[in-house]
Amino acid sequence: MPNVIYKTRNFLPLVCYLLTGTAVTTVSQVIANKHFISDSVQALACVKYASTLAVSLSSAAFAASPEKLTTIPANTQKRTRRSMQRQLILVIGCIDVLAYAAFCTGFAYCDGAVATLVLAGGGQLFTAIMSKYILKKQLSQSQVLGVALVCIGLCIRGLGPLLSSSQASAPMEEDARQRLYIGLASLLFASIAYSLLGVIYQTLVSTGDDPPSHSDIMLQSSIIGLAAMAGYEVFHVLPKWRFLVIKPMQTSGTTAGQATFWLAAFGAVYNCHSYAAGMVFRTDGAQGVGMVNAVRGASVALVSHAFFCSPAKPLQCLTTSSAASAATVTIGGIVWVQGSRSDQATQKKVQ
Repeated sequence: MPNVIYKTRNFLPLVCYLLTGTAVTTVSQVIANKHFISDSVQALACVKYASTLAVSLSSAAFAASPEKLTTIPANTQKRTRRSMQRQLILVIGCIDVLAYAAFCTGFAYCDGAVATLVLAGGGQLFTAIMSKYILKKQLSQSQVLGVALVCIGLCIRGLGPLLSSSQASAPMEEDARQRLYIGLASLLFASIAYSLLGVIYQTLVSTGDDPPSHSDIMLQSSIIGLAAMAGYEVFHVLPKWRFLVIKPMQTSGTTAGQATFWLAAFGAVYNCHSYAAGMVFRTDGAQGVGMVNAVRGASVALVSHAFFCSPAKPLQCLTTSSAASAATVTIGGIVWVQGSRSDQATQKKVQ
């Protein structure tokens, strides 16, 4: 019985991470479908950083202990290492802003089902490339097979809508095709940026015997992200406030209270998702996160078809090509994770 309880407790974080990740995409899609604010406002990015900062500050205050990165060590070597940690966190914060802005653009142009699948598959692909050429890690046969399956799945998803276009609706299809190209390019850029962020994060947590905690990193990076978004809002959004905010709300018939509710819901669900990610990292490591991200592409495809599929939103519908793509990317992600887990087990036996 104790063994069963232990396995159940290890399984629950994975389920929570999958459910909250699917919920984040679902709420984001609801907000996008309501059209109560222009995509160029980057409202979700602002809510993400503001809510993450609020939660991080609350956690730090509740812990009643000073943050590690704000203290100045007496040892010269530790001061140098702390300075390098701050520099890496600054880079992480800047990359995260660019990556999330690109993801939001891709989400707006391709919708949630495609965005989640491409980000998960692209993340596996570019993580494999950076692991080999930056971290100098050797890929196993299982990992190579997993990357190949991910590439095939992404090609199926990317070419499916383009190959099914009809000549009768050429002008509309051409416009949709251009939006799809822009969205896919944004999502691929986000995949590269997030993969690079993972490499830098791994470097950061391996700096010396006193690496910053996850809460330290979240607090500092959220400050950087919120500062960057504040500058963007002041110089880009405020001069066009009526056109980018007021007019869309009037056109969609959304009140300020309703808009606030949905944005607050996104912030709450996103922070739950971040907390679940931390749980998975502690119980199953990066392999567990990779496994859930792979499966989430399929779960989001099913949810999107159930709630958002319509003639106006064809990319949200589960077609033969989209189902085959989701299944292929999911299997590829699982094969990649299992290959990584087998390699780690082999290394532990050798040691």
